[in-house]
Amino acid sequence: MGLGLPEEPRGVRKISRRVAVTPQFSVGVIHYKAYSDLERCLAAIKVQQAQPAAVYVVDADADPEMFERVRGAHPEVDFDAIPNRGYGAGANRILKWVGDHQGGSEFVLLLNPDVELDPNFCERLLRSMEAESNVALGSGKLLRPGGKYLDSAGIRVRANRRMRDRGSEQLDEGQFDQREYVFGATGAAMMLRRSALPELAIEGELFDEDFFLYLEDTDLSWRANLLGWRVLYEPTATAIHTRGWRKRDRSRIPVEIRRHSFKNHYLQLVKNETATGLLLRLPVILGWEVLRLGFAVLRDRAILPAYRDAWRGLGPALHKRRILQSRVPRVR
Repeated sequence: MGLGLPEEPRGVRKISRRVAVTPQFSVGVIHYKAYSDLERCLAAIKVQQAQPAAVYVVDADADPEMFERVRGAHPEVDFDAIPNRGYGAGANRILKWVGDHQGGSEFVLLLNPDVELDPNFCERLLRSMEAESNVALGSGKLLRPGGKYLDSAGIRVRANRRMRDRGSEQLDEGQFDQREYVFGATGAAMMLRRSALPELAIEGELFDEDFFLYLEDTDLSWRANLLGWRVLYEPTATAIHTRGWRKRDRSRIPVEIRRHSFKNHYLQLVKNETATGLLLRLPVILGWEVLRLGFAVLRDRAILPAYRDAWRGLGPALHKRRILQSRVPRVR
């Protein structure tokens, strides 16, 4: 699937000056059977201080009655009912639509429907990203419902190569109130610089559609880091994220979804980890994998087929790795 994006020559990326005018942007929402969340999400977009050029909702496996009702209530929004092929396919469809219909948009904000943006979210994040031309991805401070506890202050990668939302479930006491570069941005509310996307896409896909669900955002963030782009965390851009998957709710998550998350950990490792990084962290990684296997055997045997799924996905992941490695800048 092509992204409909302009080509950008590679080279040295310089820090540009902050500008007074908010750059043009579009918003895309990847929706799946959460219409009450979607209503709140669209209402929050409507009152943004910086208004998008367009809002596009892809509704996977849409309920016909609810789809028509929500579309009728939001005539300013473009809706599209599509088969459910996962988050990556929905996000890629949004990026292509923006390229085809809103080519003047310099940025695209991708949202999950369970995110409610503060009225200044878009303006503050856009201004910060516009000021630094080496930033490809960005996000703000996401809070749990009630606004007291953190959901995500960007994503960090641990020595065992597991990805974690910074500050998740911590009381927000200002510990993440500094604008800074981070390893990754959560796909729940990710702003993307369109001019960076042709370099980040692999065979027309920005988000890996083989993942189906979970870790597409960390996979993309890892790729951006390898290719010399930065990911920005802007703490003054705040939003509420309800979040469907929390640790205490694990047993209520459908087993198919848990398998995707388990499987995708290995696919992103194959695609992105460097040989040097793997050797340096091998004892930690192996120790963690023993614990993961033990957990699966003792506590969640239903996810064991994820090992088989990861093996089946190994060939395509290695193919994408070769493409990525051919683009990674070499140290001389």
